[in-house]
Amino acid sequence: MTDEALMADHWMLASRQLVNWGSYEGYHVFRPSMDPDMPITLLAGASESGKSTLVDAQNSLLYPAGTAFNKASNSGRSERSDYTYLRGMTAVADDAEGGTAVYLRGSAEDGTPSAVWGAIVDTYVNRMGGEMLSCAKFLYLSPGDERGSVRRQYVSWNHEIDPRKMDGYRSSPFTADQLRKVYPGCAVYSNAENFHESVWTRMGLKAAACRLLYKIQSADAPSRLDDIFKQGVLDVPNALTKAREAVEDYDRYAENFRSMEENARQMDALREIRDEHAEYDKAARQARDLRVTDPQDDAGLTTLRSWVFSRLASAVRDQLPQDRRELERQQEQCRKADTTVENVQRELGEVTEMMHGAGGDTLTHLENEHEQALQELERMRHTVGRIRQAFARADEPMPRSEASWEQRRQEAQDFIEDANVQRDELQRQRDACVVRRKGITDRLDPIKRDFERQSRKRTRITQDMEDDRAAIAQATGLSERDLPYVAELMDVRKDEERWRTAMNVAYGPIAQIILVDRRYERGFARKVSTIDPSTMFRRTWQFIDIDDIDYENGTQEHGKDGERDDRLSGKLRFREDSPFLGWLREQTTSRRLDALCVEHIDDADAAARQIQPDGQIKAGQRGSYGTKGINQVIGFADEAYLRGLKQQIDRLSEQLRQCELDGEDIKRQQSHLDELRTLSSQIADLSWTEVDEAGTEANVERLERDIDTLRNDPKLAQLAERRDQLQHALRDALDSQANARFAAANTQQAADAAEAWLTERAGQIADTAEQPTLPDTVTELLSTAYTAATGSVAGELAHMTVLPGQPGIRRFDERVLGMVGNAITKRISEAATQANKARASVERRMSDYLARWAADDTTVTPTVDDYRYYEDELGDLSKIVAKAATPEEIANSVDKMQRDFNELSMSLENDQREVREQLDRINSMLRDQQFGPRHGSLTLDVTIRQRSTAFNGTLRRTIERLNSWQAEQPSGGASDSRTAKRAFDSCKPMVELLRSELGKVRDTAGIRQYGARDLDSRARSSFYAVVHHDDGPDERISSTGGKSGGALQELTSFVYGAALIYLLGGDISGHPTYTTLFLDEALIKADGRYTQRALAVLPRLGFQVIVSAPESKTGEILEMATRGYVVLKDERLHSHLQELDLVGTHADGGPFEQRNPSAGKSSTGTAASSIPADAGNADDTVEASDVTNSGDSTASSSGKPQS
Repeated sequence: MTDEALMADHWMLASRQLVNWGSYEGYHVFRPSMDPDMPITLLAGASESGKSTLVDAQNSLLYPAGTAFNKASNSGRSERSDYTYLRGMTAVADDAEGGTAVYLRGSAEDGTPSAVWGAIVDTYVNRMGGEMLSCAKFLYLSPGDERGSVRRQYVSWNHEIDPRKMDGYRSSPFTADQLRKVYPGCAVYSNAENFHESVWTRMGLKAAACRLLYKIQSADAPSRLDDIFKQGVLDVPNALTKAREAVEDYDRYAENFRSMEENARQMDALREIRDEHAEYDKAARQARDLRVTDPQDDAGLTTLRSWVFSRLASAVRDQLPQDRRELERQQEQCRKADTTVENVQRELGEVTEMMHGAGGDTLTHLENEHEQALQELERMRHTVGRIRQAFARADEPMPRSEASWEQRRQEAQDFIEDANVQRDELQRQRDACVVRRKGITDRLDPIKRDFERQSRKRTRITQDMEDDRAAIAQATGLSERDLPYVAELMDVRKDEERWRTAMNVAYGPIAQIILVDRRYERGFARKVSTIDPSTMFRRTWQFIDIDDIDYENGTQEHGKDGERDDRLSGKLRFREDSPFLGWLREQTTSRRLDALCVEHIDDADAAARQIQPDGQIKAGQRGSYGTKGINQVIGFADEAYLRGLKQQIDRLSEQLRQCELDGEDIKRQQSHLDELRTLSSQIADLSWTEVDEAGTEANVERLERDIDTLRNDPKLAQLAERRDQLQHALRDALDSQANARFAAANTQQAADAAEAWLTERAGQIADTAEQPTLPDTVTELLSTAYTAATGSVAGELAHMTVLPGQPGIRRFDERVLGMVGNAITKRISEAATQANKARASVERRMSDYLARWAADDTTVTPTVDDYRYYEDELGDLSKIVAKAATPEEIANSVDKMQRDFNELSMSLENDQREVREQLDRINSMLRDQQFGPRHGSLTLDVTIRQRSTAFNGTLRRTIERLNSWQAEQPSGGASDSRTAKRAFDSCKPMVELLRSELGKVRDTAGIRQYGARDLDSRARSSFYAVVHHDDGPDERISSTGGKSGGALQELTSFVYGAALIYLLGGDISGHPTYTTLFLDEALIKADGRYTQRALAVLPRLGFQVIVSAPESKTGEILEMATRGYVVLKDERLHSHLQELDLVGTHADGGPFEQRNPSAGKSSTGTAASSIPADAGNADDTVEASDVTNSGDSTASSSGKPQS
């Protein structure tokens, strides 16, 4: 097959016209090579001269909406868009607001906003039949419009479109009618989707091909075979769809079964509401009954008072006749008592007169003196007893003589003056002891807690760190072992213990980072957000891809292990079984954290990061020192560490014990001092005569002897004896007289009070027939409360009732009323509380019911007021008894799951076969194409790894179980529901496995819906190429080895071309399709020999190639190109296209020259454009008719354009 045949029936770009696009001010045209043999065009220019701006027009015009612009174009501080390209953004100026964009267009010199329009027009020619197709995008911004206000119109036409003709309509946004008038017969579209559907269909394009075309023109286009095929060629496997269907079917059936069970649970909930509402109704009814005697209510208080006072009145009426009879008896006793008193007093006077005449005055005087002496002795004994106890408490004997007593008094007075000083000194010592004890305890308690916790969990992290990690683990469903702190995974080597402080200082910035396997990243943030942030310290975690080969063994920025012994990282040991080991080694050896270990900082060394054993660091011009506030948490909690903690605990415990002994001793001294102060204050002002107990006793004995002497006179003794008898008799008679009078007075008072009380309470006392009828529960409660209130005075109830009131004391009848009222109030409160509790309970169940079964019903409330609703619900559900799933329903669900899994199994095999079939179709296109310097042939192949054993085994067993169940079903008979349900439930492990796999699916690294290894054949595929030689063995080439970089670049070009032919639906004799490729030089960045071979591949496969490259890398490309342009930028930051003279270049291999060195002139010598620099501004007056149709502008390159 000839190259001409490959080029046949293809659409090729004839020209690209730009108006006001980025740094291309005004009108510019680019015409790539359409050479029949080698349609290669070089687009050269300095960095940021405008090459990528020209290429980005392809993204804006032809590729799907939302396609990003080239990274080279986005190198500035603001993302590029149609808006920034239309206005020509050149830079972002720093200012107080953080940065303001600088534009070429859209404002006048004085800053006044102005309208601006622009256009991209691509004209394609079909090399098969000569048809022409122009695709255009017109952009318009009114004065002051923001980013979201760009107006777009899309046009397709079977003739070449000259965009300059629209300049005459620039005063307002372009309309479809204007475009149809200027370009008769054209199609106008208001949105990109319809426009793309039309032109893609015409040129054989589709979205997948556009994505691959976009990747090829990007600076970061994939070059690995795996990436090319997975990102641009292979479709999303059908197994993913079948897996989703199986999960959805299972969930739907399971939900149906659950809903039937839910009906039963709903009825149970309604029954609980019914039963609890009955309890509430009973309590509420009792509370209502009791309110008839509620003392808090006026009517209730009246009823209660009438009931209580009527009961009391009955007792008063019964007692009053008895009191009147008792009064008469007591008055007779009073008269008898008066007579007895008069008789005794008369006889006592006669005896007293006789004693005076016989010397009785002296005896009377001695008896009086003796009585006073006895009283004095009693007071003294009390005082002496108190003083003797005080001496005993002070552990001191009490003085027994006047001299020793006076001496001790003087000592007490002296002691009182010094006691306060001694007391203050002891208190100072005690306070110091308390402070010392607290200091020891504050150090000891945390160490004890850490010892217990760290012994159990073998970690040095703090309690706060552990608590916060536990909260994160609970919220995310991970174990704490899945969330290690960096501090737990490393330690200093045992022989480098003196560098522990340095380690904690240097690696402190990462010590408290929690490491998380990247597989758990999805949903992690949302789950952590369920934790109350006020309950935990701010924690940092980092997701680590533990499968990343860059972390497998860690990086070594400072050389091999043996060369790191003088660095802090060389003094470390790690937990070797940690999956984060590689990442940890990389971090600890990084320049940011690692440091050179030195005994003393070398101030002259400004290059190395140095660290001393005490943690002082110097790095360049900065240094740091100090460990206060740094938690020493890095390291393993091994036996040596725990022994150190135990030794600290023992040492501090001994200090605490000694401190407590000292405190007890001080306390004893204070107690003794207090006893001495008490004793001294008691004896300081007591004279000896006040405590001479023996002297006072002697005086009493003397008086008793004198009295006995006088009483030895017989006559006087006889008179004295009779006097004593009469005095005793008089006392008894007076007592009887007083008692009789008192009793009679009380009885008279009680009778008077009863009559007065009955008169006073007459309006509040009701006869039995007049009392209201009360509920039995109320009457019973009133009787019980009344008995409790009056029971203690049952025998004197009537008398207590009628007692008059006294200031500050409530009357008895009011107290009884209050006690009965309190009982009623308490019971009402209890009944109300019980009713409220029952109501809260039933309304809580109502609320739960509504939330679960009637969340959208806004007509009902979770209150007892709407109880009828729940009662009706229960009645309705009871009529429609919830049925279990029928055997037929369960059997149908099993049948569907069986079909789902069988279809999934077939799709898994078909997907793998489809990958190979796609390669076969591509290989058929490559069959007659030569590859490499030896002109061999190229075949692409793939290795597809097997699915996991667990996945295959679970799927196979599930299908076997379902098939077995199906085989056991009776023909034409009903299935057994229990066996069918077991068969359905057996699907769950496979469904959960599929759910887990589908959870891994996401768009990643440019690959759509990727990540489920067991479902996605792409994830298990590795692509490679085989070069067949007639004169030697075959060569295998992969993306990672087997060939030089240049050969891999040639392979990349070859594969891209073949993949595009496949995506564009073409073959050797295929239909008209799209051929234009914009190529970034980075894709073919090998040496010159391979660059030319890589470039030659694509035209042989039928493609038109436009290569974008800086001027410094154009040599080899220039030799292959049949047309070239250089992009230049002038001092106004305007880009210009200048066509190159390739004839001389190809002839002598020298540097390329511009065809027209004269700036501003076209290759034909005419003016580059009559459109001035701001031709796109609506305020300009230049008409399209004034614009010539040929010529490309040029200028020198300077400044920073939009590129």
